[in-house]
Amino acid sequence: MIQTPNQDRFAREGVRFTHAFATVASCSASRSVILTGQFNHSTGQYGHTHRDHNFHTLEGVQTLPRLLKDNGYTTGVVGKLHVKPASVYPYDYSVSALETGGNRDVAAMARKAGEFFREQSGRRFFLLVGCSDPHRSRQGFGNEVSYSGVNEVSYDPLRVRVPRFLPDQLPVREELAEHYQAVSRLDQGIGLVLRELADAGRDKDTLVIYLSDNGIPFPGAKTNLYDSGVHLPLLVRSPNQTRRGIVNSAIVSYVDLLPTILDWTRTPLPSEALPGRSFLPILEKENPPGWDEAYFSHTFHEITMYYPIRGVRTRHYKYLLNLFLELEFPHANDLFASPTWKSIQEQGRMGRRLLGTYLRRPLEELYDLEQDPGEVRNLAADPSMGAVLRTLRRKGTSFRQETKDP
Repeated sequence: MIQTPNQDRFAREGVRFTHAFATVASCSASRSVILTGQFNHSTGQYGHTHRDHNFHTLEGVQTLPRLLKDNGYTTGVVGKLHVKPASVYPYDYSVSALETGGNRDVAAMARKAGEFFREQSGRRFFLLVGCSDPHRSRQGFGNEVSYSGVNEVSYDPLRVRVPRFLPDQLPVREELAEHYQAVSRLDQGIGLVLRELADAGRDKDTLVIYLSDNGIPFPGAKTNLYDSGVHLPLLVRSPNQTRRGIVNSAIVSYVDLLPTILDWTRTPLPSEALPGRSFLPILEKENPPGWDEAYFSHTFHEITMYYPIRGVRTRHYKYLLNLFLELEFPHANDLFASPTWKSIQEQGRMGRRLLGTYLRRPLEELYDLEQDPGEVRNLAADPSMGAVLRTLRRKGTSFRQETKDP
């Protein structure tokens, strides 16, 4: 029921991936994966880059802006970047949050994007537009501010769809309605940026990708490697497409994004071997073979939130390894203070999952995603699932060895 006409049009004009997965459910760490093509345990960007948390990508890691600059591209970022240091992510053009209403004034962000497009007349460019919507804004979702040129689209809490991992309580519904509103504001920003691209005459030679960095900012999603935290939107529009409105079922990972962009820009791959691959060759295919697995690595969000999890997902199963099961699962500050979390604590449940089993997790988790898409029934101790468990355990171990997980 959320109004997203610009994303809908984007999907009709391009490709919608139904099985796109972030490798980690925390924003800074996830953005580092997008911009390096490597898992965050390989680059050192384990968690937030805020002053208090101070995680950063290791010097010497080859990143998308560096590789594109070396290939003659002008690089820019409008809004949220959320990784550091600048020496590793060297952008030629940067617009800060102070100029864009905390990266929620999507009309202002689009204008800045338009300025960049027009300045690049005849030149090759890469632009990252990082909106804060629909992230939380302290205790709300940034809806208390009105922005010129942006329509406020509000929603009835009684009509929202409560995800299966959350309890159906009024405080939850009210927060979901606020979240919907932020999504609709973001959607308007997408439309405005695409209009600026067309007005600059660059829509016919530019690859456009729309994605998020982690699941919705609610307990049970963000900072979790359940599908609610890492199964994300991915829309791609190529001017070279011969078929449009494609729905692609390939399991693609965010480590595939950098190789895809390098492929499109004919930029040489970095010297460091990458775990991902370009999905340009399968862009117009609905069910391409050989795209059936995704791997995950989560270690931190905030500095106080050490909870390392590694995992692998296939079409049928999800396997998670909780490396320090002695710990209680931690919460981000914004989630811990939310009305939704307070409602969960009062009820003692997170949807169909008991609160105690959410906070205290076993060493291994195994879910049959076809029979249990909500990932509630852990089958790791089920003798009949022994062969599946051993196979996924081996895959997870090989993944960690190949990517030099410390």
